[in-house]
Amino acid sequence: MRFRLPFLKSNKRGSERSVDFERIDRYARHADDRDPYLGAYFEAARATGSSDNVFKQNRFFTLYQMAQRVSQSGVPGDFAECGCWRGHSTYMVADLLKSLKWQGRFWVFDSFEGGLSDKVAQDRIGRGDSSPEDTKRQKMKFTSDYEQVQAVLSPFPFVSLHKGWIPGVFNVPGLSDRRFSLVHIDVDLYEPTRDSLEFFYPRMNPGGVIVIDDYGSATFPGSKLAVDEYMAKTKPSFFLESHLMGAVLVV
Repeated sequence: MRFRLPFLKSNKRGSERSVDFERIDRYARHADDRDPYLGAYFEAARATGSSDNVFKQNRFFTLYQMAQRVSQSGVPGDFAECGCWRGHSTYMVADLLKSLKWQGRFWVFDSFEGGLSDKVAQDRIGRGDSSPEDTKRQKMKFTSDYEQVQAVLSPFPFVSLHKGWIPGVFNVPGLSDRRFSLVHIDVDLYEPTRDSLEFFYPRMNPGGVIVIDDYGSATFPGSKLAVDEYMAKTKPSFFLESHLMGAVLVV
């Protein structure tokens, strides 16, 4: 089970570096039987027609763990997701919640056909300062079909999809009165990350978790900047950054 990853360069001696997944217990067990997380991840990818890479597997594992532990530990409140694309993470988390007989509502927000929001100055730092052509390509890469995503998520009646731009889409009736135990923010850019934090953080219950998908991305530096600025004002009880992008903020 030795995978060669194209983004790992060879060293000076010319030998090829690779990731030996047989040395990772979860992957070894999955090859022999079925690891719960990897099974859920790949089933959700198949159901939604979503892409896959080792970075995404790492980030989604963090999300999966947080969803599992928050729901099992009894932290009250709804779940929310800002940015779902084709519904990969939504399906994975919803399937977990269904298996746990979770009682609550899972609010999901995305522009769908609109793709990414427009970049602002805070997004155009380093590798984030893409050409107009690349910026448009990034924007349109993350488009998806609302009806198709809705159909894929139909086995989970507690999931509600809301189409629109952040923060305007948060004007859903009743949303501002809800409390939350987990929020997943995967919107790539500075303004929607900032606006998502400003809306949801004050509505988190104690012990609630906010998972930031794009924290530490060189392509989308605005996400980290928005989170760092917000944390400087709020001082969460716990913060953990992943080595392979992504972060967890505990209220």
